[in-house]
Amino acid sequence: MKRLFIPTLSVFLIYACHSSQTETVAGKTIQTDTTKKNYLPVADLLKAEIAAVDSLPLRLMKYSIANGKTDSGIITTPVFDKLAREFLMSDLDSSYFEKNFEENSFVDRSTNLISFTYSTRDTGYGLKRVDVLLSPGAGSDKLNSIYMEAISGNKDSSVISKMSWKAGRNFRILHILNSGKSREITNQTIVVWDSRD
Repeated sequence: MKRLFIPTLSVFLIYACHSSQTETVAGKTIQTDTTKKNYLPVADLLKAEIAAVDSLPLRLMKYSIANGKTDSGIITTPVFDKLAREFLMSDLDSSYFEKNFEENSFVDRSTNLISFTYSTRDTGYGLKRVDVLLSPGAGSDKLNSIYMEAISGNKDSSVISKMSWKAGRNFRILHILNSGKSREITNQTIVVWDSRD
């Protein structure tokens, strides 16, 4: 009896965890997947990083690079928060993110990091890609870095934003302005609160 029970229970659990349902919409039958996606909470990871910086008395250095010139200076926590807010895009809202982005993940044996890549097939403006690297740890994984790409603009020009966040260290925001009438313009902002490598 036990021999029959264990395989039967295994098959039942597999079907229970991954089920599909049919819906009828406008007279058409559509197969829907009811499996819950467990994407990383990217917005929450970024908010935790911002909160950690806000809670400590750190020297915050900002470097602005435009037209081949670099300007630098110390900034306040409110200025840091304003700059960091650019990472908290509305596209990271969990319901939108899970619906419009696909996840691919793997363990990189050469760096000993777990890589999660989220991408969308949407060709319009908005968030296009998110890469999250985690360092495996005992009991839980630790954030290593986040990289994001987004496109915004209008009919005359577009801005490609490439943003990277190194956990506990710094963030970088690169804006590339493409206009049909002039050459490409790049502006980069780097904010550093821990300059260790």
